[in-house]
Amino acid sequence: MKLKFFPTTIFRKTPKVTFFDAGLETSNGCDVVIHSEEATSPPDDFKDEQYYVHNHQIDHNLVITGERKFVLINTSWDEPHHVIYLNRYMGALEIPIGTYHRSISGKEGSIVLNQPKRDKFFNPAKEFTPQKLDQVSLIKARKTPPVYWIYENNQIKRVNFDPLERKVKALN
Repeated sequence: MKLKFFPTTIFRKTPKVTFFDAGLETSNGCDVVIHSEEATSPPDDFKDEQYYVHNHQIDHNLVITGERKFVLINTSWDEPHHVIYLNRYMGALEIPIGTYHRSISGKEGSIVLNQPKRDKFFNPAKEFTPQKLDQVSLIKARKTPPVYWIYENNQIKRVNFDPLERKVKALN
């Protein structure tokens, strides 16, 4: 499973100003998600992590300011657990239907533009209900070592981290 990142097109960059096209042809919505400081979405329920999972929406999340860490869980993937340290330079992260996901901002907060693709059955009352990982397969997937995605040297890198050896291994 390889995650998809949709690049932005920078039209012009001058001191303190960047002007770019963030549009996606397949999008039929536009959501702005603001974390005004360190925040987790959806918030934890006491000690349990919570996630969103969409059945009628594909997300395309683009960081506008700050950084946002996304945790993705999908039991149908060969590698079911991914952690993405998303920033603006990576473009828009696609989160497929059926993927459990949550995001965490740093201390300064962040602003994300989501340009989703919604089907005719989309209902916001059902798509944005926080879920716990309450199935054995989801719990097991969450416990697998994650694949990390970072931005380094002007490119997106997919890496594994071995905490016992304290080594980062590039996967792409």
